Amino acid sequence: MAGKGLLPLQRQEEIFRILATRGFASVAELAGEIAVSDMTVRRDLDVLAEQGRVQRVFGGARVRDQSAAEALYTERLERDRAAKEAMARCAAALVRDGDSIALDASTTVVYLARELRERPVTVVTNSLLVARELAAASGTLIVLGGTYRPVARSLVGPMTERDLGDLHVDRVFFSGKGVEAEAGVTDSHLEEVGVKRALIAGSAHVVAVTDHSKFGGVALHTVARLDRIDTLVTDRAPPKAIASVLKRGDAEVLVADG
Repeated sequence: MAGKGLLPLQRQEEIFRILATRGFASVAELAGEIAVSDMTVRRDLDVLAEQGRVQRVFGGARVRDQSAAEALYTERLERDRAAKEAMARCAAALVRDGDSIALDASTTVVYLARELRERPVTVVTNSLLVARELAAASGTLIVLGGTYRPVARSLVGPMTERDLGDLHVDRVFFSGKGVEAEAGVTDSHLEEVGVKRALIAGSAHVVAVTDHSKFGGVALHTVARLDRIDTLVTDRAPPKAIASVLKRGDAEVLVADG
């Protein structure tokens, strides 16, 4: 969203939305995303801090009202539900009984977990929402340790990545904030990205699950280049530039039926 065309109140709400989604963002990140100066962002953060909504920290700010952050995550979980459910069914068809699979903490993958409740599979995850969906499932559930990140109900950090060092799974299912031909699958939170990369590194088959709204978008960090993807599950055929890179890498593209 371009900040220059926004009123100060609108700009501050956009900044708060970003912080509530991620938990933390630097001044430079906020200025780049909203297309305003660092000085403008600092002034807006001062206003939000005075309101008690954010906490200023070195280099940026973090959200203070975690209930608002959790509400935003719930909103993201329910957004485009029909498309997520269709993609989840399509992705679940890739899983064979007896497989070991890894699931990241993306909202789309929560729907995949629901599809796997009755399947005899081993699931490795850093998502507490995925763990909740599979707590009474018939398969085996491995929940990674780490630092709790309330915004995404996930466990992240060095402990999480260390736990993944000796794990090898048949398939990983993950998502991101953007999918672009050159940047690949990208996401904004560095610790989540670190876990996603570790999940991918230990997987024999890499499956990206993302809806069409992510096509062409580029977030701060690359999770995986498109030549690392074995299968893309989506709700619409990707644009030509993305499809071309996937084809060169012999990746399969599966478009879920709505």
